[in-house]
Amino acid sequence: MKRILFALIALAIGAAFPSCKSAPEGADAKIVTEYGDIYVKLYDDTPEHKKNFLKLAEEGFYDGTTFHRVMKEFMIQGGDPNTKEGGTGQPGTGGPGYTLDREITPKHFHKKGALAAARLDDQVNPQWESSGSQFYLVQGKKWSDAELDQMQAQMNMMIDAHVRRLFDEDAKNAWMRTVDLEGLRENNPDSFAIMNDQINTEYTAFRTNWPKVNFSPEVREIYKNKGGFAPLDGMYTVFGEVVEGEELIDVIAGVQTGPGDVPAKDVRITVEVLK
Repeated sequence: MKRILFALIALAIGAAFPSCKSAPEGADAKIVTEYGDIYVKLYDDTPEHKKNFLKLAEEGFYDGTTFHRVMKEFMIQGGDPNTKEGGTGQPGTGGPGYTLDREITPKHFHKKGALAAARLDDQVNPQWESSGSQFYLVQGKKWSDAELDQMQAQMNMMIDAHVRRLFDEDAKNAWMRTVDLEGLRENNPDSFAIMNDQINTEYTAFRTNWPKVNFSPEVREIYKNKGGFAPLDGMYTVFGEVVEGEELIDVIAGVQTGPGDVPAKDVRITVEVLK
């Protein structure tokens, strides 16, 4: 009889306090929405992004913000303080007043459920620094090998062009702009070879500080079978992933939206730290 009584009490407590549900293993934070809870783990090898996300969550920075940009088969984006009730700034432009250095690694990619940092465009953000608070959760879609092959080549060309431009514009390399390589090639092949090797060596060293995209067999299988948004790999910092509640990304990505991919009805969130 006592066992039955205890069981009934436990059921009653669970019904009255559904949030008492234990967090899944590995979860560091919980994103609470009206549709349910999304549990995320944060990667240890993106330490600055992890520390910052947890700090803001503990401070209540995210509480009352919204998923202000929702794009089906792409992602849901939130974390802007301008979206709080009474906020006066343009949604999508807010933050804590600072940015974070990129922590891009091939190990972490834009599979479905990935948690990544938003950022400003290359033109105003050449170092690809992350927003101090805005983040997105990836929905994406499934990709074929042919699509991944094409994207890998195009993305590396884009990254190479961006990095080469930064290298050429770097003040430390101003002397290179005074060298007439074509003239040396024609009139002094030996000097051309020496100078060209030096420039290429310095560029190679510079390039190592920037990512390259290489869809490994393991990554390909995930993109083909689980899905995600591969075109962002190598250019945005992925710093975590959903460990429970991934289906809610589909729900939120499917809400009705208006101009600017803004949900017609606010999708408000709070973020709770679990550890």
